[in-house]
Amino acid sequence: VYVDLEHTSTSLETAAMLCASAAGAGISGLVRVPSHDPSLIARVLDNGAAGVIVPHVNSAHAAAAVVDASRFPPHGRRSISGPNAVSGYRPRPPAELTEILERRTVVAVMVETMEAVEASDAIAAVDGVDMILVGPNDLTAEMGIHGQFENEHFHRAVESVAAACRTHGVALGVAGIKSVDLLKRFADWGLRFISAGTDVGMMTEAATARAQALRELDNRDRSSTDS
Repeated sequence: VYVDLEHTSTSLETAAMLCASAAGAGISGLVRVPSHDPSLIARVLDNGAAGVIVPHVNSAHAAAAVVDASRFPPHGRRSISGPNAVSGYRPRPPAELTEILERRTVVAVMVETMEAVEASDAIAAVDGVDMILVGPNDLTAEMGIHGQFENEHFHRAVESVAAACRTHGVALGVAGIKSVDLLKRFADWGLRFISAGTDVGMMTEAATARAQALRELDNRDRSSTDS
């Protein structure tokens, strides 16, 4: 699961509790941060996130800055804190603690513009980037085809990012796509991470389906009465 701090009012404290709860259930809790602020990235990771998702990464330089904030020396400049949910809260020597956290931390950057698509090979080549997550809504909006996920121009953009990921051994992810057929197509290109939906969206869909089922029951009862 991932906790979204970019488009919600969720606090860092709440994100930390959700990540700790996820870890207790054997689930990796990622956090999407709202900016490239290195201090925020560090605080999210220090407080139990198993990884960060950083939006609007348009260049290799920006990706390298994200890695710098997310990884410990010599791979980055993240400051060493203490044990957290990711390390099991066990006191450990600093070298052992950082080795465990480093191994268990996912660094994901989002490609959401054509500038980023064109730079995707250079972004994927940055040492320390684990995943490139395509943001279809912002990307298609930037392309002038907002929400047209079946558009071939969008498909070619995703295919370009997928090729970069395959070349450099980086995972390809995608968010916001509901079409299973389209996801299958992307899976053929190496898709490994799918953002299946949001809590609000899933609850709304379930509530709508339940309400519709009850309305149909009411209509059936009325038909029986009329007959």
